[in-house]
Amino acid sequence: MRYPLGAPVRVSWTTRDPGGTLINATANSLVVKLANADGTTTVTGTYTTPVNDSAGAYHQDVPAADLATAGHYQWVNTSTGPGAGAAWGDFDVFDPAETRVLSLPDAKTLLKIPAATTTYDTEIDSWIATIESSLERMTGGPLINRQVTERVEVTSGYTCLAVRQRPLVSLVSVVSVSSNQPLSVADMTDLDPVAGTIRRALGLPFLGPFFMWLPIFIVTYVAGWGTTVPAAFQSAARIILKHLWDVERGVTPAPMMGGDEMVTVPGFSFAVPPRAYELLDGSQGGIPFMSEAYV
Repeated sequence: MRYPLGAPVRVSWTTRDPGGTLINATANSLVVKLANADGTTTVTGTYTTPVNDSAGAYHQDVPAADLATAGHYQWVNTSTGPGAGAAWGDFDVFDPAETRVLSLPDAKTLLKIPAATTTYDTEIDSWIATIESSLERMTGGPLINRQVTERVEVTSGYTCLAVRQRPLVSLVSVVSVSSNQPLSVADMTDLDPVAGTIRRALGLPFLGPFFMWLPIFIVTYVAGWGTTVPAAFQSAARIILKHLWDVERGVTPAPMMGGDEMVTVPGFSFAVPPRAYELLDGSQGGIPFMSEAYV
């Protein structure tokens, strides 16, 4: 599940005896850890007095102060006594101010869920995040302009740097890995937004300290589809969300003109309604939506 920064998260579990009967434990110790970028984890909280809701059923509200960093959290509760054993789970904490392909209020309006009803908020937000990540895989880059840093090896006779995210909007910096020294980007003006290539004016080669020994650079650039989400992405996201919501609840969608057979879209791990595919099979400013890596 996904929860916004600044809010507590409730963790629930049960304890049972060897026969499977719910039974209270003698003691509980819940540990919450944050997964770090380097593969390690950091303990953000330890709790030993959870609320005993009923026989063998417990919950602990992890305070927002212990969830101060956006990321992936894991929890393990160790019980002793008659209900000895371990219960575990995980959840994600995200920045609610981050740009999304579809806002939670808009999604609830689409699904005809009152704003005051928060029962399904985490489920809806998870679907929105899934749709957004699939769209970014499909297009090959962020939906909203975002700064990206990559390790890039120069090619084409030392005249071309090819970055991974698209569309390429602008170049920020190029630093030689060999010397850790920056190169001037003043004449690196030949940018191809679709191919994601960077070239110097007049086709000059990229040169830098110790360049010939290791022709690799750390390139920082901006990629994305603009400062707002393209309307086609938002419309497609609404159609896909409604489809996923209905399928989850066993609702049969109304027949559509031209057929209602689901379509497999590159980048998506699930089939989408044909109307969504038609919206995505277009272009924005002459740049094709679907990444050339897939077509």
